[in-house]
Amino acid sequence: MIQKFEEKPIEFWKAVLGEVELKLSPMVFKSLVSRTTAEVDTDGNLKVLCEDDFVKNNVEKRYNVVLEEAAQKLANRKVRFIAIVKKAGLEENAVVGTTANLGPLFHQPKSPADTIREKQKKSNLSPKFIFESYIMGKNNNLAYAIATAVAQRPGELYNPVFVYSGVGLGKTHLIQAIGNEIIKNKPGMNVVYTTGEAFTNELIDAIKNGKGGPGKYSTNDFRNKFRKADVLLIDDIQFVIGKEATQEEFFHTFNALYMAQKQIVITSDRPPKDFNSFEERITSRFSSGIIADIQAPDMEVRAAILRTKRDMLNHNISNDVLNFIAERVTTNIRELEGAYMQVITNAMAEKIEPTRESAARALGQNLRNNQKRNVSVNEILKAVCTYYAVKAPDIKGKRRTKDLVIPRQVAMFLIKEMTDTPYMTIGDFLGGRDHTTIMHGVRTIESEVSKAGKIQQDIANVRLTLAE
Repeated sequence: MIQKFEEKPIEFWKAVLGEVELKLSPMVFKSLVSRTTAEVDTDGNLKVLCEDDFVKNNVEKRYNVVLEEAAQKLANRKVRFIAIVKKAGLEENAVVGTTANLGPLFHQPKSPADTIREKQKKSNLSPKFIFESYIMGKNNNLAYAIATAVAQRPGELYNPVFVYSGVGLGKTHLIQAIGNEIIKNKPGMNVVYTTGEAFTNELIDAIKNGKGGPGKYSTNDFRNKFRKADVLLIDDIQFVIGKEATQEEFFHTFNALYMAQKQIVITSDRPPKDFNSFEERITSRFSSGIIADIQAPDMEVRAAILRTKRDMLNHNISNDVLNFIAERVTTNIRELEGAYMQVITNAMAEKIEPTRESAARALGQNLRNNQKRNVSVNEILKAVCTYYAVKAPDIKGKRRTKDLVIPRQVAMFLIKEMTDTPYMTIGDFLGGRDHTTIMHGVRTIESEVSKAGKIQQDIANVRLTLAE
């Protein structure tokens, strides 16, 4: 069907863009060409309106041929256009009945994917945490089944949901997957994800600002945010232990949502019965719902996790080497993935394909001796002090200089990982520190280990000295 751009330039240009969309990469089309529209000037010339100079230059110099060919095909004649920088509908001389009334194409309705991404960002959710990438096994099948059921019917089946496990076993992935699934399938629901630490910090800011003011986050803003949620996801609730004001606010938020039959999902590093410093009225509400734990993954699950990561990152590493890593890293998923990245990074540095031997070198292990030796907290502290050339009294002391903070946190991390000592006991051992300080230190090092940087190598080196 022959189209005349003089009569309906907007529709004509939409048709042109429809033709070229299939010929250009999605990135080019979305970021450049689709940010144009058209109008006809008083002389009957077709003008392509570009959002800025960058778009205009690309339309004129790089994509003018493909655009002119598409226009010629639709009009059945040669069509030449003039590209100008002009936001249609906002200029005084825009042609009545064209752009001013219909609006520019770069203001077309958002795609479903864009809408989901916006909601994820608003809800503080990471798009990478989805059910499809969560590896299920005997260690987590109950928690997974509950999570998927909640995502399908929030507020109806299980409420509240309490999931607990040690560090790095997938709590955050699972709780965020619930939120992402609900956003995808039930876009009208208001999903709010936060951590115990962020919840506390937001409350502190709100209290400091009081009733607020222009641009200030007030206590009313805080309550509206959390109490108007359809789905509230709180990760690492143990962080609010011992914080009276935060516990009080959490209790009232929990009650308001629970009474309104809104979905509540909570994760922690321990079951409710171990919350000695939590108010009983709060822990009793945790127990009124359903509780599930996540255990450390077995060999098959660890291997499946590594294969998924390999396929996602498109690395060249054999199943045999992945099995080797899975056999030797048994603590948690974060360390498992960190070990994987260490093996890959070292192989790339050596310009070789990863083998069992290169993996053993990267992990600081000996193929003939992989038995884990029992170590004490004192041995770990001594090894850390020797490696970083610092003194134990300084590690236990109050000074917070950079040369002490990292060794101190590494000691916290290794003691927790290698001895499974409770946070409070570690705090007492390291100079009477609060258990929340120890938890923060452990999480900090866990995060660094996952980046496959210097601290991960430091950890591997200290472990090596402890294995000798």
